[in-house]
Amino acid sequence: MIINDQGGNRCGLILESLRFIVVFHILLVLIGGMTHYFLEIIGVDADTYWWTVIIAVLIVTFTLYKNRGWGKGYVNKSILLLSLALIVLLSLSIPDSAPTQLHTSISTYTYGFPFNFLTIYSADGTHFLFPNLLSGVTLSNISLNTAAIVSNVLIFYFCLRFIFRRLNIFCEDHKSVLK
Repeated sequence: MIINDQGGNRCGLILESLRFIVVFHILLVLIGGMTHYFLEIIGVDADTYWWTVIIAVLIVTFTLYKNRGWGKGYVNKSILLLSLALIVLLSLSIPDSAPTQLHTSISTYTYGFPFNFLTIYSADGTHFLFPNLLSGVTLSNISLNTAAIVSNVLIFYFCLRFIFRRLNIFCEDHKSVLK
């Protein structure tokens, strides 16, 4: 998928990102509310299973996008995947330099570059994200900011797109790279 080289799709990409955020949050409220209500009725702690609702809503949102054909022609998939990979790698490799002491026993660790999008509340955490997620440390809570994730993706996407255009990578002269 190749982007228009005149730059006319910048506004379209931002509008598609906003549509994704709005659709995701509406589905999260609807599906999350129904799931929370159902789990409370049957006597299960609904807060324990919040992550399954987020994964289900992401799957529903991506399916809806694919079936409706939204977002086609606005995004170079190679650059988008590279920007997502960079965000994940930077989040895993850049430590939280100054965790905040929330209570006497709970600290908050924030991750993300350039905008923090993941906050972990833990009693015995480390500065790096990967050990916090995979160690036996009990996590009190996890907070995810989707607007910051989309902002990070857009920043990396536009920067990488600019760099690749200057280097003539992933543009119309190199169609074989995109296939």
